[in-house]
Amino acid sequence: MNDFDEQIRKLIHMERHNFAGSSSRAIVELVNFLFDVAIKMRASDLHIEPFEKSLRVRYRIDGQLQELHQSLPLNLAEALTSRIKILARMDTTAAFLPLDGAIRLDNVEMRVASMPSDGAESLTIRLLNLSSELHNLKELGFSAANEKIFRQMINSASGMIILTGPMNSGKSTTLYAALRELNQPTRSIMTLEDPIEQRVEGISQVQVNEKTGLTFAAGLRSMLRMDCNVLMVGEVRDAETAKIAVRAALTGHLLFTTLHANDSCSAVFRMLEMGVEPYLLAATLNCVVAQRLIRKICTHCGGKGCENCRGTGYRGRIALHEILRVDKNFRQLIRNNRNLDEMKNFALESGLKTLADDATEKIRAGLTTIKEVRRVLNGTEEKFCLMNEKSPL
Repeated sequence: MNDFDEQIRKLIHMERHNFAGSSSRAIVELVNFLFDVAIKMRASDLHIEPFEKSLRVRYRIDGQLQELHQSLPLNLAEALTSRIKILARMDTTAAFLPLDGAIRLDNVEMRVASMPSDGAESLTIRLLNLSSELHNLKELGFSAANEKIFRQMINSASGMIILTGPMNSGKSTTLYAALRELNQPTRSIMTLEDPIEQRVEGISQVQVNEKTGLTFAAGLRSMLRMDCNVLMVGEVRDAETAKIAVRAALTGHLLFTTLHANDSCSAVFRMLEMGVEPYLLAATLNCVVAQRLIRKICTHCGGKGCENCRGTGYRGRIALHEILRVDKNFRQLIRNNRNLDEMKNFALESGLKTLADDATEKIRAGLTTIKEVRRVLNGTEEKFCLMNEKSPL
């Protein structure tokens, strides 16, 4: 039994000798304990899930879900959920509806989401460490060549820069690093976010609120009248937002945004699929940065597994990058509205360094492993399908 299991056992024993309910001392201490473990282990998310006989608790650490201690008795589910919902200012009587809330604990902000499940509620809690997530560009894992290109792009006078990748691929971290780089008294910078993940002094940040009509599209339309130099739209989610974002870039703003796509060329094609006119996208798009996060080899044990990495061999993460620089030739390709395969082939022939290329450099530098790269890239990159653990690289 590990130390976490022992603490859980004591708290469960305490609960049996207290009155049931979200305000009981044992439940309060149990919730505090779960939060403390999440913060101590650098977890990005905490999952509390009811099953037939128990309440499973898992922590997402370096992108991987882990069970760090024993499950909880199912009879604690109602009191535990109620306690967390009270802290997050959520409606404790609406167990049949999905709800959202937030908890602020010192330098950690927690975004709580509840979802009704069979007989109980599942909770997912995202942890945003407001003090340790303030990265600059040099800390993001850019290769020297990619960092040089990215710095050139973010210092453009106008145009659009898109960051793309799946959820939890580090897009927001890169965006904030770029904005902090540009955050000077001579520039006016505004952001439109849902939610605001980091507060940055000197930047006007606006929270989307669809209930009041402040959508991404409506907010961006209003921001065009605010005499800004730099705009950041948290995500392009629909055709209307995409078209207004392009218009903003066309009228002299430098605009940053994110989009869910597998790679840089796919993001370009996605904008066209949303109905953005090819000639407008060609005129405004500066570059697309595709990202993934991979686990780094633990520096304490060199990947063998130790107490510092909890036997995984990895500790911390670093980003893989693929930067599609949109030059005059690629602009012409966009104007001609070529298909995705043609775009990819043209980009590769023009020297695009893919995510797999960047991964190869990081493997050779001893930062990560082939196995980890395969996991993150899902075996879709041919060169990694051909590799094995003993490849000499």
